[in-house]
Amino acid sequence: MSPPASSNNYSVEKRPPTYDQYEFTLPDLYRKMAKDELREDDEIREQSLTQMREWIAKHPYIRKCRTDASFLLRFLRFRKYSVPMACEALERYLAMRETFPTWFKKLDCNDPAMRELFEDGVFTKLGQDSEGRMVILFRVKQLNVDKFGPLEQGRLVALLIEALLEWEELQIGGFRVMLDFTDTVMKHYGMWGVSDMKIFMDAINRSYPIRFREINGAKFPKFAVSILNLLLTFASPKLKERIVCHNTVLEMKGKFEPSLLPHYYGGELDTEEMGRKFLKHLEDRRNVILALDDMDIDVAHYSSLWSQTNLVENEVEGGVAGSFRKLNVD
Repeated sequence: MSPPASSNNYSVEKRPPTYDQYEFTLPDLYRKMAKDELREDDEIREQSLTQMREWIAKHPYIRKCRTDASFLLRFLRFRKYSVPMACEALERYLAMRETFPTWFKKLDCNDPAMRELFEDGVFTKLGQDSEGRMVILFRVKQLNVDKFGPLEQGRLVALLIEALLEWEELQIGGFRVMLDFTDTVMKHYGMWGVSDMKIFMDAINRSYPIRFREINGAKFPKFAVSILNLLLTFASPKLKERIVCHNTVLEMKGKFEPSLLPHYYGGELDTEEMGRKFLKHLEDRRNVILALDDMDIDVAHYSSLWSQTNLVENEVEGGVAGSFRKLNVD
C-alpha cells in the first residue's frame, strides 16, 4: 500500500484561487470497489468535488477549511457521493473538533502520552486483506490504565483515525477491527464515565468519515458486560450490526487471512517492526495532522448539537440548511 501524498502545505482558504487536480492512482481492485459500492467514477467524482467546494465557499459559518481532493473525498466516499450528506458530515466533523478540542485537536504523535501508548503496542496496523479492507488490531491489555485515562485513550483513537484516513484505500475499502480483550481487568473498563462515552461514540458514529466493515472482539470479560451494554446504547444500529463477538482469540483469528496474523497469534507478522513503520508514517504526516487545527467554523452556531438530550437520544438537530436530519445510511 503506497503512502499518502507527502504535501505538508494543504491550504485552509475556503475560496482558494485554484483547486488541485485529482488523479485516481489506486489498483483496479479499488476502482471497481469505488464504482460498485460508492457509485464513484471519474465524472461523478469531479462533479461532486466541484459542488462541495462551491458549498464550502458560500457557507456562512465555515471560516477556514481544506478543499483539496484528498480531504473532501473522504466525506464523499463516506456518504456514497450524496453531496448534501457529505456536506453535512464535513460540517459536523468541523463542529465536533471545535466543540471538544481537548479530545480532537493538537493530536501530536510526539506528545509523550501518545508516543508511549504507541510504543506499548496497544495498536497495530496489520495490512490489507484480499478484498482491499484494512485490518487493524487493538490489544487492550497493553493499555496502561494506571497511567492513561479516557482522555488519552480517546485522543489515541482520534489520532489513529486522522492518520488512517490519509490512505485512500481506507476511504474506499473501509476497515476490519480485531479487539483482543485477553487478560484485561476491571480498571480497563470502569474509568469511562457516561459523558466520556457519549463524546467518543458520537465521534465514531457521526463525526468521523470512517467505514466500519467489521468489529471483531474476543475474550471480553463477563464482569464488564454491563459497561459494554451502556456504551452500546450510544452506538448506531449500523455500528451494532457490524460487531461480532468471539469466545476465543483462536475463533476470532480464524476470520482473518493467515498473512495478516501477528506472530503471537501463530502468524508471521512482526508487530514490533510494523509498529515502527506506522510511527514513522505518523512522524512523516505530523504537520498535516496538526494543521487540521487551522480549520475553523463558527462553533457557537452548533452549540445545541451536543446537548445532553441530543446525545442521550442519539439524534441531532441543526446543520446545513438549519437542521441535521437523522441519517440512516452506511
